[in-house]
Amino acid sequence: MILEREKVRSEKYYSVGYLPKLNKFVLSRVVPWAAWYNRYYEITQQEYESFGSKELDILADALHRQETKSERFLFSDKNEENNKEQLKLRDMSK
Repeated sequence: MILEREKVRSEKYYSVGYLPKLNKFVLSRVVPWAAWYNRYYEITQQEYESFGSKELDILADALHRQETKSERFLFSDKNEENNKEQLKLRDMSK
């Protein structure tokens, strides 16, 4: 997934950016696993603009702990974590 206006916080394993095909700001969180992959969560433009803040770091950690159960969860690079709607959304965003 390629995010526009992407900002990367590598030491915290996340990035934020904009997906124009979905008209959404997203937080992409790396999931360290056998083969690392990303989960994508919807965030507000205000949260996107707060990049580098402690608050956004806390939000990224909270989303990571909630995994796919978060209300903000959009989709995952790992097929098994998505339902049909999330797979469709992921495919639309490419």
